[in-house]
Amino acid sequence: MPAGLDVRWCRVPPGQDRRRIADDLLVAALRDRGIRSPRIGRVCPWCGGPHGAARATDDGTSIAVAVSVSYAGGWAIAATRAGDGAFAIDAEPRTLDPGAQHRLRAALGDDTADAATWTRVEAALKADGRGLRVDPATVRLTRQGDSWLAHVPDHPGALLVRELPGPAEVVLSVATAAGAASDRSTR
Repeated sequence: MPAGLDVRWCRVPPGQDRRRIADDLLVAALRDRGIRSPRIGRVCPWCGGPHGAARATDDGTSIAVAVSVSYAGGWAIAATRAGDGAFAIDAEPRTLDPGAQHRLRAALGDDTADAATWTRVEAALKADGRGLRVDPATVRLTRQGDSWLAHVPDHPGALLVRELPGPAEVVLSVATAAGAASDRSTR
């Protein structure tokens, strides 16, 4: 697992706001890192709406911890990572219904793609910062041992993508700048 990474997950109870649950996971992880008054906000860099990537501050001041969230199969999954640089997680149910599988295969232009392939690509696009503004079919994955290198068009260098432990019915991937080492995971 990449250095300084802390991953947490929680089943989202019916009727509960998954974003609030993910934010609670992030706040707990940030407090465990010694940040006294963490706050989580979201602002889309393209339109200014409240649906952008999660960002953490401490009493309105920037902090040196990056955060990322994903949702899949009734789970909220949150990760924190010390330092800055490219980093993001993505999750999908391990078993997709035929319609979802068809959509992701069409989006990737790959008739053999599965949920794990999608999470690798999506994590890389989120870490790149442009998300689905980049055509997922243009991302190239190259296997490197038990990891993958993701080549995103116009991104300087490759991103290292790894599968992470998570809920049994969910596949979870993290993308980081290539060269990150291992650390810890918590539930």
